[in-house]
Amino acid sequence: MKHACTPLLLLSLLLGGCASAPQYHNGATVELTLLTEEYFPLNFMAGGMIRGQATEVVRELMESTGTAGEIRMVPWEEGYRAVLEKPNTALFSTTMTPKRKGQLQWVGPLAVLDTNLYAVRGAGIRIRTLDEAMGIERIATVADYYSEQVLEQAGFTNLQSHANESDAVQSLLRGEAQLLVGNNTTLPAVLEKQGAGMDAVESVFTVSTDLTYIAFSRETPPERVARWQEALDAMKRDGRFNEIYARWLPGETPPGSVQLVTEEYPPITFMRDGKPAGFVTDMVREIAQRNGIPDPVRLTSWKNAYNMALLHPNVVLFSAERTAEREELFHWVGPVGRNSAILFAKKGSGIRIATLQEAREVGAIATTTDWFTEQHLKREGFINLVSSRDPVDNVKQLMNGEVQLSIFTNLTIPEIVKEAGYRMDDLEPVYTVSHTDFYIAISRGTPMQTVERWRDTLNELKRDGTFEEIYRSYLPLAELDDLLAQ
Repeated sequence: MKHACTPLLLLSLLLGGCASAPQYHNGATVELTLLTEEYFPLNFMAGGMIRGQATEVVRELMESTGTAGEIRMVPWEEGYRAVLEKPNTALFSTTMTPKRKGQLQWVGPLAVLDTNLYAVRGAGIRIRTLDEAMGIERIATVADYYSEQVLEQAGFTNLQSHANESDAVQSLLRGEAQLLVGNNTTLPAVLEKQGAGMDAVESVFTVSTDLTYIAFSRETPPERVARWQEALDAMKRDGRFNEIYARWLPGETPPGSVQLVTEEYPPITFMRDGKPAGFVTDMVREIAQRNGIPDPVRLTSWKNAYNMALLHPNVVLFSAERTAEREELFHWVGPVGRNSAILFAKKGSGIRIATLQEAREVGAIATTTDWFTEQHLKREGFINLVSSRDPVDNVKQLMNGEVQLSIFTNLTIPEIVKEAGYRMDDLEPVYTVSHTDFYIAISRGTPMQTVERWRDTLNELKRDGTFEEIYRSYLPLAELDDLLAQ
């Protein structure tokens, strides 16, 4: 999809169709104009009718809310202009962006749209960060698609641009490209046209995640928007939403009323046997289960997870350090753990650090992009930082002599050092920068009753022994008295 006006992903989808029979709510007809553009399999025209995943959901919502109105498929520019200017108008499936968020009212999410890097299944390609993908020989892209623009802006010079998605997929399947950038909604249909299926490829890295919504004009009565959201939540609770999703997007996990997102950060959160694990992951699962929330924990890059939580309501991000920079950005549940930020040197370097000022005078310190440890040093006035997206790179930079110090936490460094191909004996701690607690962060815009339920349920876990049981299953010797008291 080539809309330059879509800033986060390849689409800003809408919905259309033919006018439905008049519906009534509390004895009065409710009129609404519904608009969409064609984007398979969410919304598309077939046999003179509009079909698709989002189309089915919206029709169910029209019936359950007693809504009548005209449904049309229109060009994106026309639909977007209408929803900005006209009352009682809705545009779906629309991606929420920072710019649009305050312009419209939102009901959703309807679908999860992932822009992924795909490899041929069994190729053995593993990508932990976007930077690592720069080292791949060729990546197949589609000319002018937003995904191509994102990689170009990130500095990629290994892109193999194609006129359409079919040509890009063929390039991957023939081995002419080692990776393909595509999205989870359209790729299955493109593969099917090539005589293949999704089992022919595998996602190796998620570049970005977008959620689609029904976007209502600001002049639409808020109580009407709230009624639509309540009806959608009811569909998710009773299974109707999941049934529709499975018909159109088989194998994909439908978005629940609450999104649970995390990163690879062992032993706190990580992937084990194809499933997210870790002691905070297990705590989040237990809290979610006690509140009747399904368990589709999404493990992605920290940047992607963090951006989702900044933008969307009802996103649970874990775990996160509660720093001064982040305090007003999220609601906080916890603490759920404690760690220390420590500056490490290469063993035998002779470096000794007694104060933060002495650390500022070191030639270079490796940090991980956007991690709280980097934010802390920046807040303390450090200008000698070398930032990388992957903490494994911090170890390699230290051992190769590119930097004199690297900063890690005591909980996560053993796994990071092991993954880098070294042992803990190859490094030595030289200065403890801070001792901090980490939390479950819940996005702003989430109803406060939801936040309070999460806080109350965590306290239940601490009182009934579940918190300690989960924690010690990963860290048997951990000191928990202070955490249990909070």
